[in-house]
Amino acid sequence: MAELGIIIVLLVFLVMGIIEFGRAWMIVNMITQAARHGARAAAVLPLSKRNATTHLITDSSAIVTQVRNQIQNVYAGALDVTVNPQADAGGIPLVSVTVAGTVPFLFNLPGVGTSFAVNRSVIFRDEGR
Repeated sequence: MAELGIIIVLLVFLVMGIIEFGRAWMIVNMITQAARHGARAAAVLPLSKRNATTHLITDSSAIVTQVRNQIQNVYAGALDVTVNPQADAGGIPLVSVTVAGTVPFLFNLPGVGTSFAVNRSVIFRDEGR
């Protein structure tokens, strides 16, 4: 009976760890894909939604909303989404979307913590400039 109790406890912790790792992997993957879709949307944003002289994005709220809507399917908490136009050393216009924040674990396993940090950034060539 004692051995069975020890094995059951170990198996329960193992299954909880597998579930937690799988969920974390899925959330990070979905956040990365949402950032990629947001960067693509920012890269092809029409000129009507850009500054007339610099062609920089003036209102990125639609892109931020799109990224948050994709993320809320797997995590409804608050994550920071930023859209940044930039240029690299070669003068090629780029746009980046960064998603950052913390995601809580399902189970508070001892020694693991209560949450994990997520920081994903995706850069696309800005085709609208």
